Amino acid sequence: MLLTAFYLRFLTFRGDNLATKRLLFSDKLSNWRSLSFFIGKIVRIKNGKGDLLMLVNDAIYTYSAVINTVVHEGLTAYRKKNSHGVMAVRDHFATIEAASVNRKGVQFVVREKSHLQTSRGVRGFIVTSQEALIAEADRISHWTPNTYRVGTYSDRNRKYIKGHEEKNLQQINTFVIDIDTQKVDVAKMITASMRVLNQTPTFILKTDHGFQMYFVLETPSFVSNANQFKSLKIAKRISQNVKYAFAEELPAVDIGCNDFGFFRAPNTQNIAFLNLESQFDFHEMMEWSKSYSDQKRRSVLSLVPESSTAVFDATKQEWFSIMANLKNVRGRKGQYGRNNVAFTLALACYASGKSKQEATDLLDQFNDTLDAPLRFREIETCIRNAYSGRYQGANAEKISDILQTYWKSEYEIKGYTPFIFDEVGKVKPQFFRKHRKSREERTYSHFSEWEKDLECYIESQLLSGQTFLERSQRSVAEALKMPYATLKKILKQSDRIISRVNGKGRAAQTLFSTVAIVVEQAIRHALTKKAAEKEAYMEFLASFTDAARHVITLIESTGKLSEAYKPPVSLIGNGDRTVQLSLNLLGNVYRRRNSNDYRRSS
Repeated sequence: MLLTAFYLRFLTFRGDNLATKRLLFSDKLSNWRSLSFFIGKIVRIKNGKGDLLMLVNDAIYTYSAVINTVVHEGLTAYRKKNSHGVMAVRDHFATIEAASVNRKGVQFVVREKSHLQTSRGVRGFIVTSQEALIAEADRISHWTPNTYRVGTYSDRNRKYIKGHEEKNLQQINTFVIDIDTQKVDVAKMITASMRVLNQTPTFILKTDHGFQMYFVLETPSFVSNANQFKSLKIAKRISQNVKYAFAEELPAVDIGCNDFGFFRAPNTQNIAFLNLESQFDFHEMMEWSKSYSDQKRRSVLSLVPESSTAVFDATKQEWFSIMANLKNVRGRKGQYGRNNVAFTLALACYASGKSKQEATDLLDQFNDTLDAPLRFREIETCIRNAYSGRYQGANAEKISDILQTYWKSEYEIKGYTPFIFDEVGKVKPQFFRKHRKSREERTYSHFSEWEKDLECYIESQLLSGQTFLERSQRSVAEALKMPYATLKKILKQSDRIISRVNGKGRAAQTLFSTVAIVVEQAIRHALTKKAAEKEAYMEFLASFTDAARHVITLIESTGKLSEAYKPPVSLIGNGDRTVQLSLNLLGNVYRRRNSNDYRRSS
């Protein structure tokens, strides 16, 4: 049932009068029997009555907080038409939005996962306000958390949406990691986040078959078509590197999922972890991504200017020959499939200067050799997209992933080089790049490298369930072959290592740990404590079962609450605080502020 029926009425009509009560229990809840069913559902969810209406409001308040955090100022606060908000409040926000330089966009939502793939496209609808998202709590299954410029419908009945494509993105609000298994607990996911990004996720949603981790940006990254959507390319690189990094820490990370498409929508019941103050700075994420790419020594494709006469022929490379002869490509969730392979081959043909007909002939041969061929119409779509001019060529990372999946797991791409040579074998000066030496070639190590060594050492020495490693500092320095002065500097400056000294002089011992380990243990302790408190709370609420049944009986038999029975009605008044908090929260997003005021939450 729709929890927001209570919330929107609280938002519109506050007070404890008869008119308020009639509005609370009408419209969305068509009759008293549906109301009793609704209350019964809450009783089964909460396993007791307690502060029933207050519990509903708290859930909606949390949901609205999540919505506010993700969308930023990308949507209007209230609907332009048919809004349930108080007129004075709506006018106040409308005035602020009119003065704002930020353009308002749209987001797309669907009610069922199956609606994402229908014969006529995506079946859903478009939302333009936070009020609309709050009104649809628990009724939508998936949404686009990143904001698009415009959206429209592809049919007269306005059931099928279009416009959710990357070139239509207005702003990037969040990065999302999709985990396709429930055989991983929340503590492990948060620990992985601490190891990779040194921050917890903003929130984690539990899905039917796994989890989705949201990493919300402090300020959105706005997308423009300047320099061939350079800002979008940077964001996609960050998203890909985040997925690769988490795949090294957690099982079943979906590397091939769309970076900025549809994801599971939050609701009042699927939020497994919430820390809205943990938001991410886009520029710091960009620096992290550069560092990660350097560490992994990922191949970087150097694009030759259009004026150059030399054309790099990707179709003559070893990887192209291997990929074009693959037969076992099928694709499952989390893997690249036949369409991905066909599109990659088509991009290689486009970048090599091949005509569309040549690409069609080549992909037609590739399709014939597949164990499960694609329809020719899908091959034509891949070629049309590859030759649309939106892409420069095949992505080296995707090439490696495809061949590691369907050919050899240890495959590394060959044939790409950061240097572009001219006819006589000299490096063209405009393409020369200075590369940092590897650690093995250098005399000294960087601070971050020593820090990583110490972190790995601590984790390798700790026993299962142990939080701190007790050692002398000199013994740790000797074990790592690290200068003692460097170790002391790391312990003083690192934001990833935790230490505490016990004793003095030569007998002193230091307790070593990492932020990730301490956070994991703290979360496990909190979850255990929460489970114990929940069990005790349920036992306490069970004592109110008779009272709950009495209320439902009164409603079903008389159609109204007895004047002599006051407790359930008095709970309505308790919702005022939650309503005020929700209004304040909504107002925080539109508060005038200086861009320099943003700070990393800790």
